[in-house]
Amino acid sequence: MKQIIQVFIRLLVLSSPLLLNDLYLPLVPEDAIKLNLILDVLVYIGWQSTLLYVAYQAGWFSWSSLGINVTQVRQWVQGLVLFVFVFVAYTGITIALLYAKKYHGVVVESFWYFPLPEWDGVYVFLYVVYLSITAGIYEEIIYRGIAIGQLKTITLDTCVLVTVSTLLFVAIHWSMGPGTWIEAGLWGALWAYLYIKTNSLLPIMIAHFLYDVASIYGLHLAIAHGFGL
Repeated sequence: MKQIIQVFIRLLVLSSPLLLNDLYLPLVPEDAIKLNLILDVLVYIGWQSTLLYVAYQAGWFSWSSLGINVTQVRQWVQGLVLFVFVFVAYTGITIALLYAKKYHGVVVESFWYFPLPEWDGVYVFLYVVYLSITAGIYEEIIYRGIAIGQLKTITLDTCVLVTVSTLLFVAIHWSMGPGTWIEAGLWGALWAYLYIKTNSLLPIMIAHFLYDVASIYGLHLAIAHGFGL
């Protein structure tokens, strides 16, 4: 029981930036892009980097345990393939939800606190890349790599590892609505399972990054609108 409580506290500490992030983001005006960006840098880069450093020094994880090998071409290819699979599936889900909304009045909402600013195209692209790469790196390291590593000190049951890691991933998106909960639940479970089976985090980080870029730009919605939805 002591070990379970210890792991729970560690995961809560590591999750604290994003659990609290959603408390203030809804209060920031949508047109306050610079303020949003400053807060995001403070939370994502500053706070999370500090926690990662503390966790590393405390021996909660080691970089070698994450299975990140940037020189291995196979991992990059696997990441691209995984992204294509997930994005096609997400586009299908989006089409289904828009169909349900249009023809049956069923609404599954999501809320997004980072509207694309009316900047020059290059700056918007850099902004999107920043949002996507920070999520792809930090969220995968914390909610897949470290979380699953910590949970393995309690149990090696794949179902438990996937479930707890996924619930934690959904929890940090708590204010973003049911649509995002479904999204985070599906991909969080898939990515957790793949990480457990392959012990390789880089392909998942690549897929997560590309997925966020495509999602923020609304490519899934553009495809769905092409079907008249």
